[in-house]
Amino acid sequence: MASVNKQQKRNQRAKAKAKQNRIQRAATPEHFLDPNDDRIDLETVDLSDLFQLMSAAEKISQQAMCTAFLGHPLLELVLEQEGEEAATDFIITALIEYRQMTKGVDEQTALDWVESKQFQADYVAASQALAQG
Repeated sequence: MASVNKQQKRNQRAKAKAKQNRIQRAATPEHFLDPNDDRIDLETVDLSDLFQLMSAAEKISQQAMCTAFLGHPLLELVLEQEGEEAATDFIITALIEYRQMTKGVDEQTALDWVESKQFQADYVAASQALAQG
């Protein structure tokens, strides 16, 4: 497992890359997308079931919410199909969307939550717990 400092740096790079990718995707016309691509479309995937699971787990604790998120099969599928960089982008974007949906906050407030020391600690603890099985 990478150190907390390394994970934070990776997280910051991922956030910047996710924002860049969102801007690029918004500017990309739909007719350039391959209709025969059988990978999941990260822009249109329905996250409502995942968010409901996370919300129920968050009633227990923030770490439980992180565990529910990280243990969801969708994340493994995204990592397998898209690679680590795109999966990290997806994770950051999904967490921001989750916070916006459940708490009604703006994007910057949701990003501040993801970047908070408490969230980072809970996320790392959930990741380590899942890695240990």
